[in-house]
Amino acid sequence: MKSRSEKSSYIGHRRRLRDKFMSNPQYMLDYELLEILLFYVFQRKDTKPLAKAMLNYFKSLRKIILADRFDLKQINGVGESTINLITVVREIFTRSLLEKVIESDSIMSTGQVLEYYKNALGYLKKEQLRIMFLNNKNKLIAEEMMQEGTVNNTAIYPREIIQKTLEYGASAIIMVHNHPGGDPKPSRQDIIMTKIINEIAQKLDIILFDHVVIGRMGATSFRDLGII
Repeated sequence: MKSRSEKSSYIGHRRRLRDKFMSNPQYMLDYELLEILLFYVFQRKDTKPLAKAMLNYFKSLRKIILADRFDLKQINGVGESTINLITVVREIFTRSLLEKVIESDSIMSTGQVLEYYKNALGYLKKEQLRIMFLNNKNKLIAEEMMQEGTVNNTAIYPREIIQKTLEYGASAIIMVHNHPGGDPKPSRQDIIMTKIINEIAQKLDIILFDHVVIGRMGATSFRDLGII
């Protein structure tokens, strides 16, 4: 049981930290921001040790926010409530990035979507295939996860992709998938399947705008490589 002086100490610390945040949030240290976030999980506990432990393990706030449940559980003191809070923050963060793409008048270059997908897919442990569906002015109509695979493979079904494109009435698509291993270099299977989808799309006057592979080491554009 905490003594009255110990309780008064962390309550005073929380008050000072909140005051600092309200006056100059840009001057807050990373662990201090994380401390404040953890206030919402631990109502009567000094959160500084846990905040510092998380930063020591992940090395950055971004990696904490993007970490999956398994990695977060490696930190002593991180339970379901903390994981749920981090998950909510991550979802808000990635949706805000997608909103920037949605609000754009036109997706004129693949670079406009990379920021979103580097955060949405870059640290996943399984492969996912996402599709962006664009209208004839290259404005985003919708974005969907089409497939989720294993740690090193995602089944890509051309018929499903084309069918969904026609359902949306889209004129163009951007394919994006991740390589959990970190290397964004396309595999032979990636290249073959992309060429098949591109051939089918062309016959239906659908433009395969690009296929992007995301990895922790960067991103690779099939269009930049001259594959499509």
